[in-house]
Amino acid sequence: MDVVFFVYGLSFIVMGLAIALKPKEGSAFKWTGTLWLLAGFGLLHGVNEWLDMWVIIKGTDKTLDLIRWFCLVGSYVFLFEFGRRLVRVSVVDSPSCQLMAARYMGWWLTAGAVGLVLFIRIVFQNILNLDSAAARYLLGFIGSLMTAYGFYSYYRCDKNMLSKINVKKYFFITSAAFFVYGILGGLVVNRGAFFPANILNSDSFLKAVGIPVQALRAGIAMVIAFSMINILKIFNWEVTNRQKENYLRLRCSEEKYRTLIETIPDIVYMIDKDGVFVLVNNAVRALGYEPGELIGQHFSKILSPEDVESVSRSIALSQQVDKTGVPKFFDERRTGTRGTFGLEVHIIKKKHEGSSASPDVVVGEVIIGEVNSSGVYEINAASLEKEFTGTLGLIKTRVAGGSTGVIRDITVRKREMDQLRKSEQMMEAVAQNLQDMVNEEIRSKLKREHILVQQSKLATLGEMIAVIAHQWKQPLNVIGLIIQDLEDAFGYEGLDAEYLQNAVKNVFEQIDFMTRTVDDFRNFLRPSKEKVRFCIKKEIEEILFMNETLLKRNDIIVLFDKENLPDFCEITGYPNEFKHVILNLINNARDAILSLGKGRLPDEVVEGRISIGITKKDNTLTITISDNGGGIPPEAMEKIFDPYFTTKPEQEGTGIGLYMSRTIIESRMGGKLTVRNIDGGAELRIELPAG
Repeated sequence: MDVVFFVYGLSFIVMGLAIALKPKEGSAFKWTGTLWLLAGFGLLHGVNEWLDMWVIIKGTDKTLDLIRWFCLVGSYVFLFEFGRRLVRVSVVDSPSCQLMAARYMGWWLTAGAVGLVLFIRIVFQNILNLDSAAARYLLGFIGSLMTAYGFYSYYRCDKNMLSKINVKKYFFITSAAFFVYGILGGLVVNRGAFFPANILNSDSFLKAVGIPVQALRAGIAMVIAFSMINILKIFNWEVTNRQKENYLRLRCSEEKYRTLIETIPDIVYMIDKDGVFVLVNNAVRALGYEPGELIGQHFSKILSPEDVESVSRSIALSQQVDKTGVPKFFDERRTGTRGTFGLEVHIIKKKHEGSSASPDVVVGEVIIGEVNSSGVYEINAASLEKEFTGTLGLIKTRVAGGSTGVIRDITVRKREMDQLRKSEQMMEAVAQNLQDMVNEEIRSKLKREHILVQQSKLATLGEMIAVIAHQWKQPLNVIGLIIQDLEDAFGYEGLDAEYLQNAVKNVFEQIDFMTRTVDDFRNFLRPSKEKVRFCIKKEIEEILFMNETLLKRNDIIVLFDKENLPDFCEITGYPNEFKHVILNLINNARDAILSLGKGRLPDEVVEGRISIGITKKDNTLTITISDNGGGIPPEAMEKIFDPYFTTKPEQEGTGIGLYMSRTIIESRMGGKLTVRNIDGGAELRIELPAG
């Protein structure tokens, strides 16, 4: 019997070790997380059987019996819990009754069974073999049945995966073996003075069958161990299948990567730390090289000699890495930006005989390439030390593997940029010349306008002289009469001191009037150089004073309501130019009235009238000058402000008065001058900013 117990225990220990040592990490099988319980059962139960073998050989004692009991109970606890969990994970697609039964098979079921076994041992410890029998009845028998059903049900649950592996018979053999083992190991116990151990026990079984139950248990254990070892092959299959899938996925990824690389029109390369090409895509054919021709060659093969040294590894690694650093062909450090962006290099095209390069490749032609690269590092996943974190993610080693990057042909772009830069320079030069011409034209225009203003003043100089002469005529007559009166008074001896003082006072008043008249005309003809604050009411009064005699002689009344004007009539501008505008507008109104009067009958008397008004609204002062001279002909309305356009006879008008008036108001004083016809005449409207 010692050999039987040895084989019996060895079978379960081998099964337990096989389960425990089988790699199962990352497995997709649902029962993977519960197999450790079956391994625990195999190891503990195997030890228990070897202890039984030790008792047969060496005898027993209380300590050994206690250890044997704990090993027996512990192994059945593992088996019971394994069966319970296996049933729960394998009834997903089972009928509703099985689902409900599995739902009530919670952890408390195992805890209750273990508690009942412990209770029986403590309470009924005087009854021989009752505690061991209770463990076999409550834990071993029920646990074996749940395990048997669990193996059968689990295969059906994971049939989609398990059917790909030839393990169906092993699942059914194991299920049947645990069912038989449940009967042999759970119901056939040592003889006891209690039911059913007093009827069904190892002694009665031996008499009925003729074979010790331990021998059959050992055989069943061997069957279970053999079947389980074959079932564990599913993890080998899974690993192999996963490796195949990973390999196919890697091949697919590599194929996509290669296709992507080969379809990129730019040159994609990889060089090792010595500067030797290890990868080049088909875009290099544009340079006249075949990809295989450059593999194993130093990168200097395609660069012009003057660029090789500046981008070589020794030079690149000696440069400080920062945003303002010199771009590099190599980037092998783990500090700073690490990236090489916008590095311009000169690449020499070369066409070999028999090459499939394009026929337009010119031997020795130099193109400009833009290099964007990044360092490549050998990743040591086993190291837990974090060395650096860069653009390629977390790198746990400093071992440099070289550099990878993209070379883009920017020759055309550089040429276009150079042409664009030259064009911009030419445009800037043209724009500067145009600006100079515009400035010169503006200066010339301002000068011409200034001359026209003076010409306009000179054009009216003749009229002004006539006005001065007319203004002086009356004072001179008064002075002549005073002198004659002095002579008569002296002859009649009526000349006394008071009479003489009055005569002198009257003479000086007339001379002062004549002097003020000359000063007004002299100030009018003097050009204004700077903007000043002035009152438009005062300037209009001075113009009216200068022309008062002439207007009266032509029977023209001027309506200028000085008393009801706005309180604040001051503006900033050029007062003499403003007076020139007012004079031009009054003279035009006077000429229109006189021209209209020439066509009337001798007895048809119509009084000439010029109305001047000043209004203020918001920040705008408006001066209106209207007349009853018949208005402006419609065909002349659009041209009335054009230079050298006049409706007067050629010998009477120059055509620059209204043009200069608009230029002064709009260009020099920031206002607006408009004209319109009203009932019986025309109205000219001046709008100026107040303040």
